[in-house]
Amino acid sequence: MSSPVAARRLALMAAARHDPQAFLRFEPGRLRFSLGTSLADLAVPVELAADARAIVRGAAAEVALLLATHHKRLVPPDELDRLLLREDAAALPVVPPTLAPAAGGPDLRAAAGLCFACHPALPGGLAGAWLGKGGKGRSLVGLWIELTRRALEEAPAARGEETPLIVALALAAETAAAEGVVSAALPPTSADRYLRAAAMTALWVAGRTGLTRAFRDAGRAADDPLLLKAEVALSPAALLGGRQAAAGNGSTLYGLELLAGVPRADDLVARLLGGAEEGPLRAELAAALAADEALAGRAEQAVAVARLRDAVVAAVLLAEGQGQEARVAPLRELLCAPGALGAGAADVAPRQALSRLLAQAMPAGEPGAQLERAARALRDWRPREPAAVFGLARERARADYAQAALGLCADLALERLAQPARRALSFRTGREAEGGADAEYEAGRLYRLSARPGPLLRTAEERPVAHLFADVKDFTRRTALLGQASMAEFLRREFYLPILVAAKEHFSGMRHLADRGGVQLNNLLGDAISFSGRIEAMVELAQDIRRAFAAYATRLGREVSGEVVQRQLAAMAQEHDAAVEAAGQDRLAAEAALLEAEAAAAGPATAASAQRATALRARVARVVAQQAGAVEARERALARARGEGLEAGVFISFGAAPLVVAIEDEVFGQNRVAIADKINESARGTARAAPARFRADAELAAERTARLSPHLQHAWSVFIGQPLQLPVGADAEARALEAARAGDLAGAMRALAGPVREALEAATRSPGERPGDIYNSGAALSEEALEAFLAEVADQRLVRRVELLPEDVPEPLRAFFWFGREAQSLVVCFHPDGRVAELFRRVGQAAFKGLGGVTVWELCAPAGGPVALAAALGQRWLKGGQP
Repeated sequence: MSSPVAARRLALMAAARHDPQAFLRFEPGRLRFSLGTSLADLAVPVELAADARAIVRGAAAEVALLLATHHKRLVPPDELDRLLLREDAAALPVVPPTLAPAAGGPDLRAAAGLCFACHPALPGGLAGAWLGKGGKGRSLVGLWIELTRRALEEAPAARGEETPLIVALALAAETAAAEGVVSAALPPTSADRYLRAAAMTALWVAGRTGLTRAFRDAGRAADDPLLLKAEVALSPAALLGGRQAAAGNGSTLYGLELLAGVPRADDLVARLLGGAEEGPLRAELAAALAADEALAGRAEQAVAVARLRDAVVAAVLLAEGQGQEARVAPLRELLCAPGALGAGAADVAPRQALSRLLAQAMPAGEPGAQLERAARALRDWRPREPAAVFGLARERARADYAQAALGLCADLALERLAQPARRALSFRTGREAEGGADAEYEAGRLYRLSARPGPLLRTAEERPVAHLFADVKDFTRRTALLGQASMAEFLRREFYLPILVAAKEHFSGMRHLADRGGVQLNNLLGDAISFSGRIEAMVELAQDIRRAFAAYATRLGREVSGEVVQRQLAAMAQEHDAAVEAAGQDRLAAEAALLEAEAAAAGPATAASAQRATALRARVARVVAQQAGAVEARERALARARGEGLEAGVFISFGAAPLVVAIEDEVFGQNRVAIADKINESARGTARAAPARFRADAELAAERTARLSPHLQHAWSVFIGQPLQLPVGADAEARALEAARAGDLAGAMRALAGPVREALEAATRSPGERPGDIYNSGAALSEEALEAFLAEVADQRLVRRVELLPEDVPEPLRAFFWFGREAQSLVVCFHPDGRVAELFRRVGQAAFKGLGGVTVWELCAPAGGPVALAAALGQRWLKGGQP
């Protein structure tokens, strides 16, 4: 005898044998979308939509109710009454009392027959009603067909993605979860395990039917690799609870009840995973059964009962086909009752009673002849060799049992292979990201399994946005000087609130939706703030931030310059200067005493002089610390009294919209984090690397000296410097330091000569502009952001590209602002009436750590040198610049 399920599961194991670990492994490069930073933590985000989940759970609840109401003798009367009062009980399909389905096409009849072959509690009449018109099993089959069909349609255009496997894994997971629905629907009864196993078997048959039907409709063969993998994902053993649950629940999934157990099952599973062939393992399993007489007896009895069952089933089906349903009704009850047939064949008296039952139900014609052969087998039954009545030698009976047991082992091995793929699916609830599952699906970051039409994974539409990052200069130093409480209030009042007020002017969305309109607040950090939104809104917000900072600096300067404040500052400085001076005098005295003591100790040393020198050294250390503390106290007090102008860097990048991750915790509450590559770029753009400004400051100092104008100031606020870096190898560095420590400076220089020469030659060979560090004390944006801004405002601005030569700067402006010694590339935006709207200056190419080179443009300040320059030359630019 051979079970089609056992044979198929062994065939699946054979297909996986050539490379078991890779059989169901997802390759990140072949997935259209996945999460994770490595193969080990690969995650495929999946959502089973509410409508699809309702179909699975509705089918599970209905088959459980059908089983409970159909097998009334297994349910206590009061529990049965409770079931009949349920709202959904009235809508249950009518179950004909037959082993064969009452109606339906070939697929339905095959599925109903498979149900009964896999579990006695699922006669064809019940399975056919559930799977047929009006039954929720039909909807479940339809869901599998529809989702698998979509997966097959999307797979060819998905870079080799095995989309049907994703669908099978997701639906299998939901089917397994439906066991809770089945348990809730079934009444408390001694046959609970029996009925629950039957319900889960029905769910498996429905899934397998829909899966194979979808592949067949698509013209795919039964040995299609994708179908094999999807069938592995839909594991009957997993749904029934594994090896322990597969025995003792009435299941005949693998051809017979495995009541004798499976000797050395774990070893067999491991060897299957290791690539062992089916034939030798089956022979070993049969030999293990033969080695234990009691075990062999139970196995042979199970095979004989399975043969008896097949004979009775064939007779009943034939009788039903001839219209003798009522005649064989007692036999149907016998076949569907848990363990009834096995118990009837277990001993002499039960066998005699069972034989009489067969005789009483004997139908006419060929069905009766078949049933007579079954009754004769019962009369001739030999307890020590039960399968002999069906013409089977003991060895053959044990081989049949081994075949069924090996089918279970193959299923258990396949389930182990499927575990990594199951773990790779990350089921989403919609709470993981702001905007919920709908936003994730629309953005192409979620596989959605829904009964409604639509792709499983949408093609992501790139909707790039601008990202603005602003941070405060010298936050750590300010906090140390002012104290964290004062700095916190300072940031709240002068940094966060003004910026948020300005940002709200561009807010046009709704807080509970993913669409925030023109601006979205990403993150609030200790000394920084990040926004995303429309590029025009971000440029306007950057200018608003600059104006707010300028207004604060003006107000602060006006207040600090008052006569009363100046007198207070002078008095405070004088007070602290006295403390610093006193600390300095104490230090001088202590150092003088120490020198005297050390001189005394250098003569005829005594213990007293040495101790005095040691004590004085400790005193000098304390006095030095006191002096440093006095200086620090002076700086802190004056900083608090004077206040300082708020200086911040602002940078705008342009790229993919941020993914906002929502994190819920029972202790720490709800939190959100916005993540985007371009947010990182915008944060890098606010850096203030001192070497980047060194050359510009040197040129400014030289110009001040040449013009005798110490108040000359930079016109620009963003600088990029390319300091020449001369890498020195570790060996050369060690030789140079060793020579220098020995006093041989010439030798140290010779040790460095070679590496320095090589570095200089490499620098001169580098073509084009060298990326450098950025010093941003104003506002800047990437070239991508600039081009996006120009495209967005194309119908509102007149754009001119001009080259500003040093000699073009009017002489009156040179007295106040230093515009640099080199030509400046500018982009000037005009309102339609000719007024200058925005002015951008190309700063250069910055090297952002981890991001590479980024071309940076300064968004010139709405006041100061750039505004004065635009006022003087704007009309000339408008008429003569390049559009």
